[in-house]
Amino acid sequence: MMTFCMMSKRANLRSLAFGLFVAILGALLFPAKIRGQGIARNALSSFPADTHQFVYTNLDQLRNSSQYPKIRQRLFGGQLGSFADFLRSAGADPEKDVDEVVLGWRGAATGNTEFFGLANGRFEPDRVRDFFTQRRLSSRDYGGFRLYACGSGAGSREGGGSLYFTFLSSSSAAFGALSDLKALLDARSGASPALDSNSSFLNWEAELEGSAPQWGVATGRSAASEAARWLAGGIKPPVDLGALMSPVEAALYSIDLTDQLSTHVSVVCDRAETAAALAQILTLWRNSPAATANSSASLSAFLRGMDIGASGSRVELSGSGPVDLLGELGR
Repeated sequence: MMTFCMMSKRANLRSLAFGLFVAILGALLFPAKIRGQGIARNALSSFPADTHQFVYTNLDQLRNSSQYPKIRQRLFGGQLGSFADFLRSAGADPEKDVDEVVLGWRGAATGNTEFFGLANGRFEPDRVRDFFTQRRLSSRDYGGFRLYACGSGAGSREGGGSLYFTFLSSSSAAFGALSDLKALLDARSGASPALDSNSSFLNWEAELEGSAPQWGVATGRSAASEAARWLAGGIKPPVDLGALMSPVEAALYSIDLTDQLSTHVSVVCDRAETAAALAQILTLWRNSPAATANSSASLSAFLRGMDIGASGSRVELSGSGPVDLLGELGR
């Protein structure tokens, strides 16, 4: 594996630091990152063992935030927004009825935008079943559950294009591409290994539970994939991003949007020497003109004010600023 002590060429220092910094922020914000978070533990025993990214969101708390109008679009945008619109047509309103959500990603990290997950709230399974029956919409049985296709023309495709959902009870639902939803139900029933077989994920979840309205875990390969999305805008890393991120085992992150944007990222490295070198590189980049080039005043202040330090085999980063920064960081 590549170690950061090999990066002695000063000409590449800022570019390398930028790639790492972007990887961390990419994992933090994409994903599009508190009481009663038992759904997270339930997800660990339901999500397939090959899940490489895991994000918890407390919608109930965010709805009560004065900042909710600003963050609503980010919560219900893209495919998740289309899914929510379809459920409204079936008589359910996820924006009002869902209190907690856990999203997961599995399979190839690169370019994979398909998610699956669990939701807790107040549901009416009979009403949805009648809606599908009356309109002869696509559904199927699997593992003792009725799987409903979101939208028409879902056909028999195992993944891509269509979301399926099912009700585990009147207060719990599961959703995802057909292959992912089946894998989730298999793991939940014990037919295949679940994520709670990974002791590291168990420890990370326990560490993050209750820390913020939104938090998550991205493994090293998932963090590298998110960095590639950030770099797709024309910034090309000087080295193989996968090799650069290989000493990073995971990024644990929390986001509090109740009053302002407050973030904390804990980068788990392979050893203390790696963490110390990475923290030094990120600090040098933060203090360089390149860090705030072409940035707004708010983003520049966020970057300049970010706390960066090594603690054992981890790099700890914390920053805060206005909620509007989410738009800039997520571009």
